[in-house]
Amino acid sequence: MGVSRFGFSLRAVVVAIGLSLVAAISQASTIFYYTDWTSDTLSSGGTNGSAAGTITTPQGTVNVSYSGDVVSATQINDSGTDYYTSWQSVYTNAIVSNSPTNVDVIALSEAYAYTDTLTFSTAATNPILDIVSLGAVGVPVSYLFSATPVILSQGSASFGGCSTCLSVSGNTLTGAEGDGVVEFVGTYTSISWTTSGGEYWNGFTVGEAASVGTPEPATWTGLLIISMLAIPFVRRHKTRLTA
Repeated sequence: MGVSRFGFSLRAVVVAIGLSLVAAISQASTIFYYTDWTSDTLSSGGTNGSAAGTITTPQGTVNVSYSGDVVSATQINDSGTDYYTSWQSVYTNAIVSNSPTNVDVIALSEAYAYTDTLTFSTAATNPILDIVSLGAVGVPVSYLFSATPVILSQGSASFGGCSTCLSVSGNTLTGAEGDGVVEFVGTYTSISWTTSGGEYWNGFTVGEAASVGTPEPATWTGLLIISMLAIPFVRRHKTRLTA
C-alpha cells in the first residue's frame, strides 16, 4: 500500500491534502462582494428616485441599478457613517464570512407608496441584502418582496435592536429596529418590493458571492499537485487489472 517508514501511506497523505483543499474551496465560496454605490437621485413626492453601482467579483463586474424610495440618509462612494464593521456578528454568519467592505447604504423612509426594484446586469445567484435599522420599537416596517427572504443573521447594531427584531412571513420581511442579513435563494435579474409602515429612515446594501465552488488560483495549483500525486496510484491499479 505504499506505507512509508514513518508508518503512514502516501495515499492517505494525498487524501488528507485533497480533503483540505475541498474545505478551502468551500470556505472561499462564502466570501461576499458588495455593491459600490456611485450615484443616486433622491425620490420626491411619490416620484421614484434611483441609485447605481457595481459589484466586482473574481468572475467579473455586475452593474446594479435601483429604482424607488431614496432619501437623504443615503450614503454612496464609501462616504459617511459605518453601520457594519462594529457589528460583525450581525452582518456575518455561517454563509457570509465578511461584512460590507464600504459604508454605502440606500436609505428609504416610506413617506409615499413606492415600488422598489433592484436590477442586476448579470443574473445574481443567492444575493443578500444587509438591512440597517428596519422599523423602530413599536413602529414595525415591512418589505413585501417578489421573492422569499431568508434571515441569515440579525442582532443589535448601530441604533439598538435585538436578535429577534427581524422576522419573515412568506415573502414579507418585518423589522422593529431590525438589523441583519437576508438571502434570496435562487438566481435573479431583479428583485422588487413594496413597503408598509413609514419611519424616519431604514436602509440596505446588496452583496453577492463569487461563483460557488470556484477555486482561487492557489487552489487550482493545489488540485494540479493532487492530480500529479494520484498518477502512480492510477497506473498501479491499471497494471494490476491487466496483469
